[in-house]
Amino acid sequence: MSVYRRSFAFVRPHVGHMIGVMAANLTAAILDVFSFTLLIPFLNALFDQPPLPTRPGLLSDVLHATVGALLDPADKMGSLRNTIALILIAVTLKNAFVWLGGQLGATLQERVVRDLRGAVFGHLLRLPLDWFTRTKAGQILTRVQVDTGTMKQVITELVTRSILSGAQVLATIVALFSLSWQLTLYALIVAPAIIGALQPLLRRLRRGFRRVGNEAGELTSTVQETVAGMRLLKAYRAEPAQFAHFTTLNERYTKQLIKVARLVQLSQPITETLGTIVAVALLWIGAQQVLMTRTMNGADLITFLVLVIRLLQPLKQLSQVPTLGQQSLASAERVFEILDAESETARDRGQIAQPTFAESITFEDVSFSYPPLTPDEPPGVALQGIRFTARKGEVIALVGPSGAGKSTLVDLLPRFIEPARGTVRIDGVDTREITLPGLRRLMGIVSQDTVLFNDSVRANLTIGRADQFSHAQVEAAARAANAHGFISQLPDGYDTVLGERGTRLSGGQRQRLAIARALLLDPPILVLDEATSALDTESERLVQEAIDRLLTGRTVFVIAHRLSTIAHADRILVLDAGRLVEQGSHATLLAAGGLYARLHAMQFRDRPLDDVMLHA
Repeated sequence: MSVYRRSFAFVRPHVGHMIGVMAANLTAAILDVFSFTLLIPFLNALFDQPPLPTRPGLLSDVLHATVGALLDPADKMGSLRNTIALILIAVTLKNAFVWLGGQLGATLQERVVRDLRGAVFGHLLRLPLDWFTRTKAGQILTRVQVDTGTMKQVITELVTRSILSGAQVLATIVALFSLSWQLTLYALIVAPAIIGALQPLLRRLRRGFRRVGNEAGELTSTVQETVAGMRLLKAYRAEPAQFAHFTTLNERYTKQLIKVARLVQLSQPITETLGTIVAVALLWIGAQQVLMTRTMNGADLITFLVLVIRLLQPLKQLSQVPTLGQQSLASAERVFEILDAESETARDRGQIAQPTFAESITFEDVSFSYPPLTPDEPPGVALQGIRFTARKGEVIALVGPSGAGKSTLVDLLPRFIEPARGTVRIDGVDTREITLPGLRRLMGIVSQDTVLFNDSVRANLTIGRADQFSHAQVEAAARAANAHGFISQLPDGYDTVLGERGTRLSGGQRQRLAIARALLLDPPILVLDEATSALDTESERLVQEAIDRLLTGRTVFVIAHRLSTIAHADRILVLDAGRLVEQGSHATLLAAGGLYARLHAMQFRDRPLDDVMLHA
């Protein structure tokens, strides 16, 4: 399906507005041409000729039917007065319909863009996590905010302005044929030539606008990263380097804009030059018909030329529509790349919507590889042949060097990613046989980097389920997470808006809100990315107390960064380079003297420095 057809699929729900735009613009075009044809009786009366055309034809019939009764050959001034009054009325009515069409068109385009933006954002929410790891945030923001807005030019140009211009052209051509079919045929010869001459230019424009959109996404990504990492940039005095990077991207973006602007500016002179050549040729041929062959009179020729000149403006607008539309089509292609990406729901083949968890979680020979970033790069192996069983109620700690595969392993539980080989089972059921909503209903995740939205405390705790929990339930979860005290001291308590990313809260407070959120949902399976790192002593104590309450009665997977926090875990799994190399209790693993013992020694400094460096 073409980009045009896919874009206009979003217009279909608003067909009433579209019909209104078409009707208003068609009426305005007919009134516009009619007001100019009134020049014929005006000029005839002025030049002491019969006020209305005597030869048969559509235009003559229309003038006789509409203004014939108002024109008296014996009263030339009265005829002129009546003609002027009719011109004023026709022009006033025309502009009223132009305004009506514009209002309906503006409503149409904004509602279509609203629906398009909603469709893109809704599809983004359904895309798998691996799509977001491959796509820069700035590119996503540009497509949701900028490209969807740019697409409305397709609606503006092709549905609103183009309909008006097209109706004006059609009505004018009908009038021109009534005046002189020979001159009209000559005038129409150049239209296909103009369109054909612009085609190579239009193809270059479309490619140029796609490059502009991509460069804009890169620029947005850099700005976003700079704002997010401002503390780091200042700490390392990296502002000049970051500014140099931004300057390079800004220059590339500007060069692309200049290239596109040059192409855009080229289309208008081409169109106008060709149109002027036609007008001059018509003037010459028409003068011959008046002075030599006598097939036209002076009033007809003047009216014909006025209509031709009047025709140049809508023709110019129509000729520019493909030029202006290329930017919209380039944006549409970028938007449809998102809409065409396969969603999680499309991948989901699960049939069990209400799963239960009563016995164990089993990893059976599970392997996973991340896809390469470039075609020449090999896949990144993250997990190889993982086998273990976590029984209900166990606390399983995952430890290992950076890049060992700890986060990848827990991402397999809620099916953020799918195993390349092997199976993850819950009570013997392959998790791929469970629907994604059903599977994720069994799980809660508390990560080290707590995500809070620019919304109230209550909304951040209930996460889209505010109607499912009473205030008493929300408060009870907050008390259990040691969060009720500081929430009560906020200006509006549980209704306090936290600001972007919860910046008005400390790290310990944000962690306690994340724990309260998990307690409120009460999942039987919990993934805990160690939440006490980088906290002061008092905050760590409060968070650890909340975590102890959170762990009660659940099967927990803890990604451990500080080994002192998982000494009491039921079982510790030690990962290295994607393989499960050790498992057992804290005491057993220390006594074995393997990788876990070396990692423990590094953290607690019980080994000489050279041994620490050897195994780092």
